[in-house]
Amino acid sequence: MPAPNLYISTEGSIPTSLLDRYSLTTKDFHFTESLSLEDLATRVVDMFLGGELSKYKNICIDSINAHYRYEVVERPDANKLLNTTLAILSYVSDRYGSRVLLTAQVREEEREVIPSGYEVLEFWSDLVLEVRKSGIRRVVSAIKPAELRGRRVEFSISERGIVFE
Repeated sequence: MPAPNLYISTEGSIPTSLLDRYSLTTKDFHFTESLSLEDLATRVVDMFLGGELSKYKNICIDSINAHYRYEVVERPDANKLLNTTLAILSYVSDRYGSRVLLTAQVREEEREVIPSGYEVLEFWSDLVLEVRKSGIRRVVSAIKPAELRGRRVEFSISERGIVFE
């Protein structure tokens, strides 16, 4: 029986040191890394075809667009790879009830900060949240769906974890 949670890092570091804070262990997770956009897509496709992906209750990819940001300029198939990955994750979520959490890196464009590949990410996502720093606090604002747009929650991060204000 696989661990109930899958964590895929595209940035090289896997935050296992934080597990104790939430009374979790490495036995609760299957950790893996992705080294490129193609590697991420291949990994997700292989796990899906092998039936492994359907067994996870929670799937997190941190950051889904890390490689996309750089590879989209040189790879004509970058959108196809990202769309394929997201389509499979959407199917697994719908079919098996898995929760999928994707984090995305942002870039500044015309004084606006947006995730690279936002249109693709937004298309496949049911819920889009934006997290911004505001002094020592963080502010989470709902972007999608439309009925939640404008709702916000503030929190801070302490030694005990997240503290909602």
